[in-house]
Amino acid sequence: MNTNLLKIVFLTIVGLGIITYVTAPEQPKKTVNDIQDITLGSFPEYVKVVGAKDMVSQNDIFKNNMQNLVFVVNHDSIAVMKDLKKYANFDETINPILVANISAAPWFIKKWVINSKMEELNQNSGMIMVYDEDGVFKHLLNITNDTKTHFVVFNLSSDGIINKVYEGDVKENALDGSMSDEEIEEFIQNLTTQMNLEEIK
Repeated sequence: MNTNLLKIVFLTIVGLGIITYVTAPEQPKKTVNDIQDITLGSFPEYVKVVGAKDMVSQNDIFKNNMQNLVFVVNHDSIAVMKDLKKYANFDETINPILVANISAAPWFIKKWVINSKMEELNQNSGMIMVYDEDGVFKHLLNITNDTKTHFVVFNLSSDGIINKVYEGDVKENALDGSMSDEEIEEFIQNLTTQMNLEEIK
């Protein structure tokens, strides 16, 4: 009887240990946090991109002859910003880039759930989405808010300097359909107006 009880206690402890290990979020890589010191050269030469089998060179992401706008997005804000090209009326000189801020998620969710969801969301966006699995972009750009509605926009100047130009939130549960197409269109158009792209070139 005592032996069976000990076995149950032991198996319970082992089971709880496995659950804790599996669900614990990965620690992001430690990188420079001061945005004032960040340039294009600070980013990794090759990064993981949603939908791409191989790592992608930063030269194929950031365009020398265009205004590069980096949108760091997270869950709900991804569901809205995926429609940037559809509603923002960007001209041909603007290159919007999405960075999925998902490094805080448990590793098994990142490996088996989020990646496929990101592919589904970004399928018709017409934009590159960087899959910031290890939090490299998050920490280089000093992103401290992991709220699912949050997003931050950075401008990459012609000389490679990166500056934050906007920070905000979308409606909660946008990923689950809380915003209609009309609301998303209005939100994006208001956002691009407030960003004043001509001034930040």
